[in-house]
Amino acid sequence: MKFLLLPAVLLYTAFSLIGAELKVAILSDIHVSPGNPNEQRLQQAIAEINESDVDQVIVTGDLSNRGATAELTRVKELLDQLNKPYRALPGNHETNWSDSGALAFAELFRSERFAFERNGVLLIGFSTGPYLKMGDGHVRAEDIAFLKDTLAERAADQKPVIVFCHYPLADELSNGVEVAEVLAPYHVLGLVCGHTHVQFRRNIYGIDNIVCRPLTSNDGKTFGYNFIVYDNGKLEAWEKRLGDPVEKDFNVRPPLKKPEIVFGGNLPVDVRVETIWEESASIYTGAAVHGTELFYGTSNGMLVRLLTTKLQNPAVRPVRTLELGTPFYSTPVYADDTVIIGSLQRKILGIDPGTLKIRWELPANAPVTNTGIFADGSVFMGLGSGSFARLEPHSGKIVWQTDGGYGTFQGAPATDGKIVVFGAWDTRLYALDAVNGKQLWKWSSGSTQVLFSPGNVVPAIAAGQVLFVAPDRYMTALDAATGKQVWRTNRFKVRESFGRSADGKTVYAKTMDGLLIAVETGKPEFTLRWQCDLKFGYEHAPCPVLEANGVVYAGSRSGVIAAVDAATGALLWTYKVGTTSVNSFTAAPSGDVYATLLEGKIVRISRQ
Repeated sequence: MKFLLLPAVLLYTAFSLIGAELKVAILSDIHVSPGNPNEQRLQQAIAEINESDVDQVIVTGDLSNRGATAELTRVKELLDQLNKPYRALPGNHETNWSDSGALAFAELFRSERFAFERNGVLLIGFSTGPYLKMGDGHVRAEDIAFLKDTLAERAADQKPVIVFCHYPLADELSNGVEVAEVLAPYHVLGLVCGHTHVQFRRNIYGIDNIVCRPLTSNDGKTFGYNFIVYDNGKLEAWEKRLGDPVEKDFNVRPPLKKPEIVFGGNLPVDVRVETIWEESASIYTGAAVHGTELFYGTSNGMLVRLLTTKLQNPAVRPVRTLELGTPFYSTPVYADDTVIIGSLQRKILGIDPGTLKIRWELPANAPVTNTGIFADGSVFMGLGSGSFARLEPHSGKIVWQTDGGYGTFQGAPATDGKIVVFGAWDTRLYALDAVNGKQLWKWSSGSTQVLFSPGNVVPAIAAGQVLFVAPDRYMTALDAATGKQVWRTNRFKVRESFGRSADGKTVYAKTMDGLLIAVETGKPEFTLRWQCDLKFGYEHAPCPVLEANGVVYAGSRSGVIAAVDAATGALLWTYKVGTTSVNSFTAAPSGDVYATLLEGKIVRISRQ
């Protein structure tokens, strides 16, 4: 069924005759950067919507390409030209590569979530991440709580509800089943989303998912947006191509039932894997270990000290917290009786580990999502972006600071005592003199694509080489002294998951098809030592690879931990501990290994 659209004032006359109770225009995956073609196409879409009689406009994520503040500012300038009320939600392109620590979106668009009534229908929207690293979408614990509370307070007595977010409930949303279970008791007309760049409808886990088209189609041949129309108890979806009639043109896919999730795995008799603690918020950091204490940050702004010796004593609360107000993405470093962590409030903090009181603050150039390392009595760390410093951990005194105009930092550096090496989201890898901070060299692949930068990678220094991987799916070895390329290969589809052996003779990388590869260092060409199928399937989680006590640990995007024999490459075991990304591993002096999961779990791997 089609509605003929006429020019100018009569453009939406036929569409207006529907006489629906509620009409909403949906803009999804508009991907605007200042000056790119989508900027003009969005202006065309806005002009058309302004001529329509819709009641509301919702933007379901991916407003930009990199989540840069300049991009989002320009998108808001354009959306403010709408003569209809609008609300916007972030997509993965806003939350993953943001130069503001994902703060700019809420500052510009009021919030990352909303709940309001329009014409008797409750409209609820929330973010699906992922935040500050590559991974599947995930609805944070605090957003799940918001959804539960809002529905309980405002959706009683079968009030009609329409839900909005960026990801569909299946495939790339790690806790889609949980979201569906929250929605199930209520009169949810549908969940409206985008992300796939393919338009379809599908009942997923009992919820009608209306997956909207992008502003520009994948083949670049069509441009448009969508309408959803609620009338007589039904929610209909329509496609609107720029300059063409409105069409009811949604492919309906077969229903998708809830998957059966099986936790656990077959472990050797002397290995124990257990979840020792679970936060009520999400965790995006790794953990620092000091003796029997763990330190990590949460998505609701808490720095947590977990006393692992108190876990079995119900009379003692095993955690102490310091509330700092903004989410943490920087993994803490324990150094010289001080916990050092980066804050989104544009500062690096030195915290007393016993009292959790702030001992010192160091101003940074930008929100700090990167991590430092402790070596040779100092902490080496990027100051959010632009500058890199060597610090005295107990006092926070700057030993040296190099202002190199670097892009946003996200990973951790590496040092061998002579040089310190780090990547940034500016396409480059840098090497500084570890003693005085003088820049020794910088390297680039030659690509201008910022999203291919080694910005969230921990490089390795070994056998006179600097080795690293990057999202362009290449592994590269450089001469550590000169920065000249020794070899570079895309034989394996690596991305950001990388690690170094304790003896420096091997580096490890997890590939996007679920392999773990071991590569010899110091060689004039790529030399594969072994490869192991981790049984992960498709992978993109950036969890660093850890070697500890002869075992190599890798984590998946879906909560699976794999252990591999470092000498032979044999797969020792896999164990499913959760449903979300494993953030990172930390080895403790006791021989235990700790892992954090995005869903808020702290996992301990021990030998009995």
